[in-house]
Amino acid sequence: MIQMKIKYWLFCLRLNLSILCFYLLSCSSTINNDIVSFNVPKEGDSGFQLSNLSKSIEYIALETNEDSFLKLIQDLKFYKDKVFVLDFTSKILVFDRSGKFLYRLGNSGDGPGEFSSVSSFVIDEQTETVHIASLNRLISYSLENEYLVEKKVPFFIDYIDVINKKISLIAGNDGIKYNDKYVNQRSLFFMDKDLKISDSIPLLYIELDKETAASYPYKNYISKVNNENFIYTPVLVNESIIRDTLFNLVEKTLIPYLKLNFAPPLMNNKGNKLVVVKNVILSENYLLCEYIRNGRNMSFIGNRNNEFSINLTDGFLIDDEEVIQLRPFDLSKDQFYFIKTYNFSNISNEELNPLIGIVSLQ
Repeated sequence: MIQMKIKYWLFCLRLNLSILCFYLLSCSSTINNDIVSFNVPKEGDSGFQLSNLSKSIEYIALETNEDSFLKLIQDLKFYKDKVFVLDFTSKILVFDRSGKFLYRLGNSGDGPGEFSSVSSFVIDEQTETVHIASLNRLISYSLENEYLVEKKVPFFIDYIDVINKKISLIAGNDGIKYNDKYVNQRSLFFMDKDLKISDSIPLLYIELDKETAASYPYKNYISKVNNENFIYTPVLVNESIIRDTLFNLVEKTLIPYLKLNFAPPLMNNKGNKLVVVKNVILSENYLLCEYIRNGRNMSFIGNRNNEFSINLTDGFLIDDEEVIQLRPFDLSKDQFYFIKTYNFSNISNEELNPLIGIVSLQ
C-alpha cells in the first residue's frame, strides 16, 4: 500500500517538476540576472587565518568524563544556556554554557523513544521540545529529558528545522524503481501541531541509471537570516548539472536568490561533475560554500556588501594548529560555531572533549 502511494506521489511530483523545473533546478544554466552571484575560482588558498575575519571568538570546553565523552561532533544547538551536542555515535549530550555535562537525551535502541541513528535534530522554542530525526521516525523529547511522542513517515528524514513556527522536514527516498530508472527525490514538508504533514514543496527529482545514494553528515540546508529562510539541497551523486543556486523560501514558493559561478571545467571527459556542493550558507553579510572540487575539500566565503572573497583549500586555519569549518550559530548576527579537536591537557596525555568555538565575523 505504501509503495503504491509513493509511486503515485512520484508521478505527481514528476509532472509538477517538469512544469517548474526552470525555477526549481539549481543548475549551471542562465538564471535571472538580477540575483546576486559570486565567482568561485578554480584554485584555492591555504593558511588563511580565521582571525583575519573575526571580531571575537569565544571557546567552550566541554567536560570530559565516562558519560560525556564525544568521539566527533556532528551538530549542536544552543538554547537557554544549554548546549545540545549530536555526536557521530548518534548520542545527544546536553551541557551547560560553561561546558559542564548535564545529561544524555534519550537512550540508544529501537524501542519507543529510543534511537540509534540521528540524521538531524531541532529545538522548537515555542513548545520547548527537542525533535529528533531518526531514519523515518520523528521522536520528541522535552528539555527535561521526558519522552513525549514518536511519529513515523513513509520516507527518510534528511533534515529537520522550524520554518515560520512549523516543524519542517527535508525528506524523501532514494533508489525507487520507476520504469527503467532509479529515482532519488526530496521535498520540503510542513507539519501541523500534531506532527502530521500539512503541506509540501518539491525540491529535487533525479532519475539515475543505477541505484545510487550519498549523504554528508554535516547538514546545513536551511539558513535563517532575520525573518527570511534560504534553502540549498545538495546532490552528492553524479549528474549532468552543477547545482549552484541558493533559493529564498517566500511563503510556499522557492525563488532563485544567489548563484555561485564556479570556474570551469565543471565536468570531466566522462561527463562526471568535478564540483560537488555540500552546503551553501547565507548570513547577514556573508555567503559560505562548502564543496568538493576534483576530489579536494574546498571552502568559499564572500562578503555580500563588498568585493571581499576567498576560496580556501580545506578551510580556515585556527591558531596555526588546525583547519576548521564554520557552521551556523546566529546567522542574523554573522555568528558561526566551529569545532576545535586539538584539545589536550597540559598535565597528562588524556584526550579531552573538543572545544566549541563561537566566532563573530567582522
